[in-house]
Amino acid sequence: MVTLMPSRPSPVAPFSTLARTGLENGRRRLIRLFAPQQFELSYLSWGSRRYGEIPVVPKKSEGWHYFLVVSGRPIMILNGKKIVTEPGVLTICDPSCQIGHVDKTGRSCEILTWIWREPPMHSALIPEKQHPLRICIEQSQFRRLKQLHIQSREALSEASERNVLKLHATRLLLDLCLLEASESRRIPNTEVRIDLAIEYLRSHINEPQAYENLRDYLNISKATLYRLFHAATGKGPRAFAQEMRMQWAREKLRAANRSVKSVAYSLGYRHPPDFSRAFKQHFGTVASDENQAETTLALQD
Repeated sequence: MVTLMPSRPSPVAPFSTLARTGLENGRRRLIRLFAPQQFELSYLSWGSRRYGEIPVVPKKSEGWHYFLVVSGRPIMILNGKKIVTEPGVLTICDPSCQIGHVDKTGRSCEILTWIWREPPMHSALIPEKQHPLRICIEQSQFRRLKQLHIQSREALSEASERNVLKLHATRLLLDLCLLEASESRRIPNTEVRIDLAIEYLRSHINEPQAYENLRDYLNISKATLYRLFHAATGKGPRAFAQEMRMQWAREKLRAANRSVKSVAYSLGYRHPPDFSRAFKQHFGTVASDENQAETTLALQD
């Protein structure tokens, strides 16, 4: 149990630890700390989590929610809408948001969370009501944020006025770090945005509707997303994503000599015939012929 001396004279109430420190499958389990009402920090958590087995039911938090994914790709449920999160992306939500978390069964993630009772210390970090503010974190900033989370824990290790001041200083440094990241990464230029979008689609090639998550990932509107893709590729995001998926399928069918069923499942199709129809509609040829065409070329050589 951890206690902390309040900044104003009032009874000292302890933080409560809801999960003990330990190892689970070689990784640290999730640790959660709740603070009593008089403290600036309401909630602090870190470690590994399996949201697929133990989802978090959406609910309002006691303050401003800072959520950073260290590893994995858990899904945040924000006001009933699913948002795919990525390592190195920090999300800030206001207290009016209903926030929950889910994931695919068997998949784990590592997270860092702060919930502060007071709003961010700079207006640029305050999201619109019930809308998340997502900030891409560079590697150097990512290391700083992890260190600041450690400092937050250390500030809670002993009841003293010095640690109260240390916690407040940590909050200032945290918001300064996020402000720096926000100014450099929140609104990237067109070239950076399209590169981020294409990389996202490539890393989610097995998700048929991955393009639908690009608006939240890039923090832009549907119209802006369409203009971005059309200007850079001549196609809308849906058409571009389908082109990428079909080209990937053709490459796998030819180079790896994989079965049509195997490629269909790799692309997230539940029924291989659906993939075969999509492939024929896109290329005008039958998917199973790709294996034979490659074999014929090899024999001719």
